[in-house]
Amino acid sequence: MGVADRELLAKLALLMLEELALRRNGRVKPNYWKTYRLAGFWLGRETARRVLERLVEGGYVKIDGEYVVLLKRFTPQKSLRAVLRDAYSLLATGAPR
Repeated sequence: MGVADRELLAKLALLMLEELALRRNGRVKPNYWKTYRLAGFWLGRETARRVLERLVEGGYVKIDGEYVVLLKRFTPQKSLRAVLRDAYSLLATGAPR
């Protein structure tokens, strides 16, 4: 995996965490987690799953039954719409907005 790939995945992971922070109670089912679904579409389900596993290993999220729950709270500076737009731009072009 190249440096560019790692940077893309790191930015994606941050956007995934930002979306979770903006969701109600910081929890969501993976089917409704839009950045996760975008990653699955553009990068493949295996890569999206590996990013989620790394977030779990890092202690940022946990899997609670059928929900993904944010463990470390923070206040994102963007709206949900801006986060999703940035995620789409990052994944579709490989470059941040």
